[in-house]
Amino acid sequence: MFSFVLQLFLIQNAALTFAQSDEFHLVTFNLPKDLNFMPSLANGHLGFTVFGDAIYFNGVYNGEAGNSRRARLPNSLNLTIEVFSEHLRAYRQYQLPPTQYVMNLKDGYFQWQQNLSVSLGDTVQIIQRIYAHRYFNRALIYDLSISRTSNQETLLIKLQQSSGNKSEAFDIREKPSNINNFFIYKALTRQVEDPQFQTLPSIVYIIQNDCIPPEGKFLKLKNGQTTMSYRLILTADHKKQVALKEMRNVLSFSSQELLNKHAQEWERFWGNFHIEIKGSLVLSQIINAGIFYLANSLPSPTSNQPNNKYYGLSPTGLARGQLDVDYQGHSFWDTEIWMLPIITHFNTDWSRGLLKYRSDHLKAANYNAMATGYRGARFPWESAFTGVEVTNPCCPEVAQQQIHISADIVLALQHFYAVTHDETWLCDTGWTLASEIAEFLISRVTWNTTTDLYHVENVMGPDEDHTHVNDNAYTNVAFKKALEFASFVSSLCWNQTEQSKAWLNVAQKMFLAYNKSKDYHPEYAGYETGERIKQADAILLGFPLQLDMVNTTRYNDLILYENVTRASGPAMTWSMFAINFLDVGFKTKADHYFLKGFEDYIRPEFKVWSETSFYFKGSSNFLTGIGGFLQSILYGYAGIRFHFDPKGRSQMLLKQSHLLPAIKTFTVKVLESYWTKTMNSIKFGNASFALTVFGNGNSLLTCLSLGSLPLQLIGKTQQPIILTDNCAISLKNETVTIQTSEFTSKL
Repeated sequence: MFSFVLQLFLIQNAALTFAQSDEFHLVTFNLPKDLNFMPSLANGHLGFTVFGDAIYFNGVYNGEAGNSRRARLPNSLNLTIEVFSEHLRAYRQYQLPPTQYVMNLKDGYFQWQQNLSVSLGDTVQIIQRIYAHRYFNRALIYDLSISRTSNQETLLIKLQQSSGNKSEAFDIREKPSNINNFFIYKALTRQVEDPQFQTLPSIVYIIQNDCIPPEGKFLKLKNGQTTMSYRLILTADHKKQVALKEMRNVLSFSSQELLNKHAQEWERFWGNFHIEIKGSLVLSQIINAGIFYLANSLPSPTSNQPNNKYYGLSPTGLARGQLDVDYQGHSFWDTEIWMLPIITHFNTDWSRGLLKYRSDHLKAANYNAMATGYRGARFPWESAFTGVEVTNPCCPEVAQQQIHISADIVLALQHFYAVTHDETWLCDTGWTLASEIAEFLISRVTWNTTTDLYHVENVMGPDEDHTHVNDNAYTNVAFKKALEFASFVSSLCWNQTEQSKAWLNVAQKMFLAYNKSKDYHPEYAGYETGERIKQADAILLGFPLQLDMVNTTRYNDLILYENVTRASGPAMTWSMFAINFLDVGFKTKADHYFLKGFEDYIRPEFKVWSETSFYFKGSSNFLTGIGGFLQSILYGYAGIRFHFDPKGRSQMLLKQSHLLPAIKTFTVKVLESYWTKTMNSIKFGNASFALTVFGNGNSLLTCLSLGSLPLQLIGKTQQPIILTDNCAISLKNETVTIQTSEFTSKL
């Protein structure tokens, strides 16, 4: 952000020094009209939006119950600059030229640059860079570097802070203590979220290596100097000594060394997961930006000091959360259903940590169930610091009726086990959560003595336009699947019990509305065909719930609901239409919805997602939409699914793959008129794979690392094939399965 005062001349070759756009570099000279769609930068501990006025801290909220929201710290690293020339003892202010903005996805930083001519033959290059350090994850870094071709004139650079208003959430000491030339602030939240589960306010210590006064700070590039640099560093932690240590460690590195250390962590990430598209730069940028924005809110895998407890992934990430439109930084079903199935392939420890967030708040879920008259664990629709219900006071019916969230958590446990085959985790964290939730589910159903079927009454499904409905299709099937998995875990880890038999009995007798004459699933009991809905609901029975049904029924579900889903629905709705249409063999339809799932939801400058399309208001940096979009690639066009069999063997199913559709807004130049797409790496068991899709049903699965868990290939020959290192499996319009050995842990 800059001041513009006087006109000046740009050198003709200045553009030659600017960055060039590629699949990892988003380059523009224009900012989005709405600065909410600037990039979000975070490291799992701290987060902010570029040029925004807020810094947020993992797990720190202010406000009671539904008024709880991420606690905002003023963004002291949001700096503006002005340039002055000292000439004949007078100061002349220069207008800064057009700015090039670069979001570097590969190395994880945002940079902006100007090249200006201050006199004949004297060109000044100004580069500013900001990032949330990935290794020193208590630190946020602002770097300024200035270089010029001549040294004959003294320049003054004025730094001005644009940190926004005082914090509404924190009481911050007005007079910071200064220790070792550091500026140290102590901030306390003003209100606890729930006095039963949080007895004290949250404390954050903020340390800066410099303090910009209200009138600004002047830096001088003296006559005879050709370069200068400046950096402002902020560290923060609950413990002052941790923040102090981080600051001292950071300052022991030069600016370039510090950036290199940060970039190394991102290089490690991209080496572990990447989707490469050949034939479309724009689509490559969209995919890479989506992966980056989703991953950068998650904890650093390696860090200078041990990570603090992680408090979940909200729909707009760690860099946002003060506003209602940011969902106040709360965790929803978005995590388990839309984001976690992709995050597991980024890093299985990240998914393990997200599920640990749920298990860490099990007591609050137990309390919620008891307080509402049920058994077991009832997880809240919205969760933050304590795990109690924190849904916005505007919408009490949502908290009361969207009870599928608890079943959704079990579905996430199921998916995580199917991918990782982690038996120890299954019989510990997995079992604890699944069993407690199962008890809530069977206490929430109603038994019809006449039909001997179980119903779920007075609920709201994913379609939030319809409240107080009975037997919502998604909710009932989610209950069914969750209860089946809880019983499955019991049989594997502990043998069948009377309790687990009761779960299975309810699952097997769960009612599911079905219209026989029209061969489709009504969204809820009494649904009138043609009634408009908000978003994907009943179509989710096919995927992600993977309910067994004939293709004609599944196709009819898709055709019926595609015509009644409102245009303002969220992006992931269309991604699910794409996956499901691929499954029933209608690729043209799938291609249409794949494009619809992102084209109108992405702001072009930095490929930041909106919850809604251009024509409607919605949240920005919408990670939920990114999760659905990436699922449409992995589980749709790549044709990958994960299951397990009754013996506890995890299975990776490789179905027919498909090429992604051509994008009408740019030219595709590819060999033989198709793209190749490589996914690196797909996690299964403790192995990793790469899948290259060539088109016409041709693909190649490559074993990158098999680990210690034996895997076998089924369906390629009459007998199973044991996979070995560096294996390569060619597929053409066929379905094969890779599976683990039988379950071995019996506690």
